[in-house]
Amino acid sequence: MADMPDVPTTSAQEAGPLVLERKAPYLDVRTPEEFSREHVSGSINVPWILNLTTRQVNPCFVEEAKKALPGADAHVIVSCQVGRRGAMATKALQDADFTNAVNLAGGLQAWTMAGLPTDK
Repeated sequence: MADMPDVPTTSAQEAGPLVLERKAPYLDVRTPEEFSREHVSGSINVPWILNLTTRQVNPCFVEEAKKALPGADAHVIVSCQVGRRGAMATKALQDADFTNAVNLAGGLQAWTMAGLPTDK
């Protein structure tokens, strides 16, 4: 596996109020299967990897994210299960001029461990 890119991160404690008060979209980059099992209410699902077994990266990720997000200047919380895919997706978004995209350190796991709500 490639090293995790060096991208800005935020904690669940910092991200929680922004997401819950709808001040920043929560971009969940896990697979649709993972998303269907549990996700943050109101989150947007654009998978970074299409298949966990093959680890195939979604070739349309940036294009799909651009369509789903409010704009390149929006503050976006990017998350996966534990942080690795989120970091890679955050890097791709920053390279596409989403300068306020930040990775949620620890991903959904950190979100739930912080006692923040999810939908199952």
